[in-house]
Amino acid sequence: MPCARNSLMSGIASGVGVGVIRIMSAGFLVGSHWAVGTFMVVSLGTWTVCQRNIEVERRKIQKVVEEMPKRFIKQKDKANDESGGS
Repeated sequence: MPCARNSLMSGIASGVGVGVIRIMSAGFLVGSHWAVGTFMVVSLGTWTVCQRNIEVERRKIQKVVEEMPKRFIKQKDKANDESGGS
């Protein structure tokens, strides 16, 4: 599954960071809730952005693949026109 590793790593790092800060200032229970919440939000956010970027790239590739035959036809027609139309 693309994007999963990077999304989970970002979520874990963010969750640990926010959790440690909140544990020092508000106590263990509140800090652990913040850590889990931060992990979820960051993981889902980065996964969504990554999936959207992959979809945009797929669309661009599909467009290029669809345009390829048209380019070759245009080049052949242009070459035939320049050489006398045969």
